[in-house]
Amino acid sequence: MAKKKKKYFIKLNNKIRNYFNGLPFEEGVTTLDEDKLIELIMLLELRLPSHTKEEMIRALRRVWSEGDAVSREKIVSYLTQRYKAVPYSGSHKRPSDKVEKILQLLGDTTYTKHEENLILEAFIDVKSSKITEEKVRNKLTYLRMRSRLHTLENSLEVVFNSLNEMEFYHSFTFALKSFDFNKLLLCTTPTLNMDELWNLNDEEIITKLETLKEVTINQKNAEIETFLEHVQDGKHPYLAEQEITTALKSMPPEALLYHAPIGFETIEKILTKISDKYEVFESTDHIIIEKEKNDDLFGTTLFYNTSVSYEKPFIYNLIWRGKELPVKEDINRVNDDLLAHFRVAIDDVMQDMREESDKLDIEDEKLHEFIVRFVEPQVRSSNVLKFKEKSKRRILFHFGEYIRPLLEKQKREELLAKTIRDFKNLFPLARELKRKIIFHVGPTNSGKTYAAMQELQTATTGYYLAPLRLLALEGYENLKKEDIAVSLITGEEEILDEESTHISSTIEMMNGSVDVDVCVIDEIQMIADRDRGWAWANALIGVPARKVILTGSSDALHAVKELCEYLDEELEIVHFERKNELTMLPNPTSMKHIEPQTAVVAFSRRDVLSLKQQLSEKYSVSVVYGNLSPEVRREEARRFREGESQILVATDAIAMGLNLPIKTLLFSKDNKFDGLRRRELLPTEVLQISGRAGRYGFEEKGYVGALDETALDTITSAFHMPLPDLKLPVSVMASLEHVMLIGEILETDNILDILAFFSENMEFEGPFVAANIDSMLEIAAIVSEYSLDLKTRYYLSCAPASISSPYIESVFHRYIRQIEAGGKVLYIPPRDLPAFAQTNDMLLNAEDRVREISLYLWLSFKFPDIFQDTDKAVAARVRLNNFIENSLRQGHFTKQCRRCGKVLDFSYRFSICDECHNQNRRGSGSSSYGGYRGRKRR
Repeated sequence: MAKKKKKYFIKLNNKIRNYFNGLPFEEGVTTLDEDKLIELIMLLELRLPSHTKEEMIRALRRVWSEGDAVSREKIVSYLTQRYKAVPYSGSHKRPSDKVEKILQLLGDTTYTKHEENLILEAFIDVKSSKITEEKVRNKLTYLRMRSRLHTLENSLEVVFNSLNEMEFYHSFTFALKSFDFNKLLLCTTPTLNMDELWNLNDEEIITKLETLKEVTINQKNAEIETFLEHVQDGKHPYLAEQEITTALKSMPPEALLYHAPIGFETIEKILTKISDKYEVFESTDHIIIEKEKNDDLFGTTLFYNTSVSYEKPFIYNLIWRGKELPVKEDINRVNDDLLAHFRVAIDDVMQDMREESDKLDIEDEKLHEFIVRFVEPQVRSSNVLKFKEKSKRRILFHFGEYIRPLLEKQKREELLAKTIRDFKNLFPLARELKRKIIFHVGPTNSGKTYAAMQELQTATTGYYLAPLRLLALEGYENLKKEDIAVSLITGEEEILDEESTHISSTIEMMNGSVDVDVCVIDEIQMIADRDRGWAWANALIGVPARKVILTGSSDALHAVKELCEYLDEELEIVHFERKNELTMLPNPTSMKHIEPQTAVVAFSRRDVLSLKQQLSEKYSVSVVYGNLSPEVRREEARRFREGESQILVATDAIAMGLNLPIKTLLFSKDNKFDGLRRRELLPTEVLQISGRAGRYGFEEKGYVGALDETALDTITSAFHMPLPDLKLPVSVMASLEHVMLIGEILETDNILDILAFFSENMEFEGPFVAANIDSMLEIAAIVSEYSLDLKTRYYLSCAPASISSPYIESVFHRYIRQIEAGGKVLYIPPRDLPAFAQTNDMLLNAEDRVREISLYLWLSFKFPDIFQDTDKAVAARVRLNNFIENSLRQGHFTKQCRRCGKVLDFSYRFSICDECHNQNRRGSGSSSYGGYRGRKRR
């Protein structure tokens, strides 16, 4: 097919070369005359911007080089076959192109070759289907009429315009007082009746138009005489004779007499005589007149220019006719409009400022000061009385900056006015009871908590508030052993007995609406804790018990006294002494010489597992650290207590609530990271942890030491140092009531803004201050991204979500998305677990899964209709706790490089080994989190 097409192209090229005497088409086309070029353009139906010979040749060359066989065949056929135009009839062949069609439509009409070319050119851009006989013949008639009109124009020396008026130039004499001069002017006749005119022959037409021409000249002469009589009748009010002469001589022939241009200097002189305060300017078409005005803006004078603009012919006409110029009236009218618009704009911005400061008592003079500060320089620099939108924005912005601290102060005052500032009155039931506070003061292992629990057991109704879920569970079990009907309430589980007289709960779950006879608040010194101290403050101030027994160390005594004085409640202090001796070891203890019944204390999960890895080579080891669930910690403690393990490695989580047969307690380090910075252990921390050694009933004497010399020196110094008193004020947490109230005042449901406002602005009477809520704010930053009501956002912000774990954060996002969508949140249990964890990552993942269950169970109490898979979650927690416990017993799991799998020491800080790091082969699982990371929205 391609070969056949190529042969056909060669055939066409040969034919065109024969036609052009051996020249190719690109050269031969230049030898064609314009008529043939036009006909080819029409034949190919090409649209061109113009029909110059060069343009047509360029278009035909393009068609020849780029066109298909059909286009080339049309060109060759037209040039090589002789063309004959014949009218179409049934016996004739139908025309094959536009040119042939036009010539057929002309039929037997007589026309010249020039007329033929003009008709073809007229229809060159018209589709063939749109060309009719009527259109072709009308075009021919029009062309002939236009030719006749052109002949008349040449004969009469006139031009016929588009309005069928006859225009011509004629010389007229201007007879002035001093001298005469001739001036060529344009004359225009009335509109001609062309249909009537074409019924005459050329001679009659010429005679008629000559007469009309003469009449028009006479009318123009009369117009000139009248004009000159008017301007020379007496002394002209504006123009001297020389100025009149100069203006008329320089007047364009086409200008009207009363629009004859007058020199700018003359106009300026005329206007200056009216008022020497006018400034006159000239543009191409206008005369502009300015005058300085002024206005008072709140005691400041604004100077500006008011201008009017006139078209030049309007001014020329008034001056020639000697009429009064309306400049003064127009400038005053424009100035009045300017002032009206300016004052409306000023009033608008004043209104906006008043609305922004509606709740503030700001004098109008202050608003005026802001307006003048920005408007006066703008008017002065531009000389225009205009209030720009940009100036309005600047005024409102700076005014907003000025009133922002005032509004914040006003909101604080409003908050304080609406809030019960006296914190104790937030607990009305506790205030109604005549409470007695008893403080059991003493060191660890002194029996203070035991004595308090004994009194609780004898009470008709009672409450035990524990610092940890593990202690709440232990309190519940101890009361149950005494055949006391008791319920357990923690953040993630409830064991309710409808007949219970006692409640054992974590301190955060304190119920301020149920009164009891006795309440035991354990570890009251925790009231100074940076993150959780608010819960002890709530309990001490608000627990509705007739007798409140506090247990704690002596450093809390001063704070408790002040708080009881604030409450105006009776305080009884009962001192307890340690029941057995606690001695500091004089020398550090080597890892190789640790004796059974020793607890080694570290301050991070990594250090605990590292020490376990080292000690497991020689001893059976139990571990306790904060990431473990209470169930696993309890089981690990049982193993140590019953002798299944010889050594306990633990974090300072053992400082509260674990009664263990520890003979010797060794500090692995003398410092810890407290969430803000790394620092040395405080005396209160050293004593609290050391008190775990030599527990009464287990050991007659306890020993405290350290693994190295430096740590031993620090610990010894802190051990013998007197405890400093806890400092007031104590923390108050943002309650739901606080959040709803602040949201109402700030007119927002953004939980992040509300909590930040509480933290920065909330004030209380008495020794109280807004609690540290950094972790709550971090969670609130996540929650605020979702479309939820304020109450739901508050509860979610209080959730125990450890978002430092990427896994927990992703789970938390999933839970919130499903709450937002209005569906139930299903718990997804782990798949089949191996017998124990072989690597650190497996163990860490299991710990995260237990924390996920704690989060799910906590949320199930806040949103019971949404989080319903509690049974499944509890069952999974049992499986996971067993898995973790088995893993800790094995002691053979390792920490591995996440890239190459190389075994790493647990004390190694990173997730990939040095070799992989040096090769830039970062592990897929390594992540760095420096704060809140928002979710990716759908």
